[in-house]
Amino acid sequence: MTDRDAPEVLIDLRGVSKTFGEQRALDDVGLQIRRGEVHALVGENGSGKSTLIKILAGYYTPDPGSEIRVGGQVLPPGAAAESQRLGLRFVHQSLGLIGEFSAADNIGMVAGYSTGPLGRVRRSEQRRRAGDLLARIGVDVDLDTPVGQLRPVERSAIAIARAVDDRDGEIRLLVLDEPTAALPPTEVEALFRVVRDVASRGVSVLYVSHRLEEILSLADVVSVLRDGQWKGTFPTGELSRESIIEHILGGALAAQERLPGNASRPPTGQSDAVRPALQARGLTARYLTGLDLEVAPGEIVGVAGLDGSGREELAGVLGGAVAAGGEITAADGRTLRRLTARKIRQHGIALVLANWHPASAVREFDVRENITLASLQDFASSGVVRRGREQQAARDWLAAVDVRPPDPGKRYSLLSGGNQQKVIVARWLATRPSVMVLDDPTSGVDVGARAQIYRLLRDQADAGMGVLLCSSDLEDLVVACDRVLCLAGGRQVAEITGSEISESALLTAISTIPDELPGSDGLTTSDEPKTDRSGAA
Repeated sequence: MTDRDAPEVLIDLRGVSKTFGEQRALDDVGLQIRRGEVHALVGENGSGKSTLIKILAGYYTPDPGSEIRVGGQVLPPGAAAESQRLGLRFVHQSLGLIGEFSAADNIGMVAGYSTGPLGRVRRSEQRRRAGDLLARIGVDVDLDTPVGQLRPVERSAIAIARAVDDRDGEIRLLVLDEPTAALPPTEVEALFRVVRDVASRGVSVLYVSHRLEEILSLADVVSVLRDGQWKGTFPTGELSRESIIEHILGGALAAQERLPGNASRPPTGQSDAVRPALQARGLTARYLTGLDLEVAPGEIVGVAGLDGSGREELAGVLGGAVAAGGEITAADGRTLRRLTARKIRQHGIALVLANWHPASAVREFDVRENITLASLQDFASSGVVRRGREQQAARDWLAAVDVRPPDPGKRYSLLSGGNQQKVIVARWLATRPSVMVLDDPTSGVDVGARAQIYRLLRDQADAGMGVLLCSSDLEDLVVACDRVLCLAGGRQVAEITGSEISESALLTAISTIPDELPGSDGLTTSDEPKTDRSGAA
């Protein structure tokens, strides 16, 4: 396609820079987004993606000399209202929905409620408006169910429908920030249908994601940021997963992304003389229906499963954060039947949550405080914390897990997603656990930090720790695990080991659900028969 044949430029960034103190987060970025295209933005955590989005939203003011034009009009710096007026809309990873409210109420919170002469909300008109917005993107969702009870893909669709409400003016650009981070594999394509429908109506989509396979499947072009600089925009037809990684990392760490996996490292296994690092029997919870599992010292066991399989609550059960039945036998031989977080930690089991989880860290604390939070007793004498010892321990852990910059005093919330996740891992390693249970540790983490987390887990396993890795990202399980337990309907339906582990094998196993188990075939769209929660028409 020649430049003359290409769609007109909608967003034109010229020399966009942003400096925070002595740190230059964006450095002379210049890129273009054309009308009606799906434009992917990729880069490591800390590459400047979030800063660029916040500048487009008017939340940050760029440095002098920066220029952004929307449809030929200058976007005033730091003007959120002007960003809105010019048709820019944003759906962030957190979605900004209230779980107790219905879809109609969540849409009304931003788009405004339909009211009568006395200011009363017209409920029927509000529901109709919400239904119309959802229908516009081809989605059919129960408008009265609290959104906290809906599937993740349905919640994402509601956030997108709310963003494309054009009663206050034409929608020109929809920015989606890690929209599939919380979605199981089977629901990703349903969200893609929504994105493609939005783009087909002439709305440009800026799609930010670390999932490279998704980008290759969905996007028209890919722009790469590295160290705050724009490294080019490339048609996806000319890219492969490997070439995107090379652009993102500059080739320096590309080999780390292709780490030797389980094929070169058979499962550790255990003899009668070796006590398991973790043994669970009869685990029951909202989705789990009597699950048994074991993790040997020195092995990494993965857990795969679709949304509702029990995979998403297993880590919380084992960490005592989710109410459950059953029993756990720890590495010290003690059998625990009352699964509380405190008791489980006392017996050497560490729960590592994803950095987006509210309970994963204290965002208002600095890095030092977050690292030592679970092991403060190691630095206390007569009830007083020895700050010098605590500070040195934090520095040692920052070096061990390669947090950059290694500044214990830096506020945790200012770290990139990958560095936040490494701080969380460091906190629990500092407790010297026998087994580490991780829940989606690479969600929203760039390819460089992801490879470092894989290596860190392998090093801990080589040192004798047991590792249980629950993940919605099949790549985690393929690269890092010695064996993978596949869940469906709350129980194990397959175990895949060693060189047999592949994304296709895992997806086949977790998608092959017996008829009697509840299932889902993706998002219900308005041109398909509506189904109930079991998938029956």
